Amino acid sequence: MKIEVAPEVFAMFPGYARHVLVVRGADNSKELPELAELLLEEQRRVRENDAFADLKEHPLIASWREAFQAFGVNPNKCPPSIANLIKRVRSGGDKNLPYVNSLVAIFNVISMRHVLPAGGDDLDTVKGGIRLTPAKGGENYTPLGSPDQREHPNPGEIVLLDTGNEEVFCRAWCWKNGDVSKIEAGTSNVAINIDALPPKSAEEGKKAALEAAELIKRFCGGEVALHRLDSSNGSVTV
Repeated sequence: MKIEVAPEVFAMFPGYARHVLVVRGADNSKELPELAELLLEEQRRVRENDAFADLKEHPLIASWREAFQAFGVNPNKCPPSIANLIKRVRSGGDKNLPYVNSLVAIFNVISMRHVLPAGGDDLDTVKGGIRLTPAKGGENYTPLGSPDQREHPNPGEIVLLDTGNEEVFCRAWCWKNGDVSKIEAGTSNVAINIDALPPKSAEEGKKAALEAAELIKRFCGGEVALHRLDSSNGSVTV
């Protein structure tokens, strides 16, 4: 299976790097108290951090908003996942994020801790390969939680898709995950994406990915391999 980022994405966004954790044989079936506490701890930190008072002005979020605008998506209507996650945590009062499952908890912890988008897909659902690429407009997208609905991305919108059937796994780069590749309690083989867009450096993205790898091995087990996709190496076969 090939996992890749289209050259057009690197051309539009110099310095961008994606770190992909390929996880095999993870146990994602249990809610783990120690990991649940880590998730709560990161939410407390986000709520107490005054740097998030104006999300639009935070440099690590503003860069994603500008990226969305560059490929024709309104970040107010379709916010980058990191903006949405932090806004949700800060506006929720004492209401905490749900513990969906351990892998989702881990990439939410990493996303909040390092202020970057992180998400994943069930590798067992992939028909061909996985590609981050500008959309042509005819691809299919099934919204998360709505398996009977179908949408199509806008031409030029950056999407993550299955090259085997052009099913979109995530719209607007890191805005909205799809239903087809969602990570569930029974999921054991996944690709987790951790994105570094300047001013977040590729090395800072790598640090976040290594922390995610350690948490996965600690709480879910399995085998974890780390791959970096950047302008000099845009694909990996796994």
